[in-house]
Amino acid sequence: MFGTAGMRLSEGNDNARLTVCHANAHLSEVAQFVARTSTEVHGGMGFTDLVGLHYWFKRIGANRQLLGSPELVREEAARIQMLVA
Repeated sequence: MFGTAGMRLSEGNDNARLTVCHANAHLSEVAQFVARTSTEVHGGMGFTDLVGLHYWFKRIGANRQLLGSPELVREEAARIQMLVA
């Protein structure tokens, strides 16, 4: 998905920002789901140094704060499409 967004950005496509917004929102939700599920599957071991899932859990949370939550990114996509003022 990000490959398509990167290709559109490099080509100077008009819909590049919109594609990046949708890719960011989708992959942010998928990453959070994977982090939550893997932590539940591994139980208490998920937050120990033996497995190292807690590093990914924290990184995914930081990326959501730095790059924007899916809600904010989708709102930006709506502004790009002139659906919201």
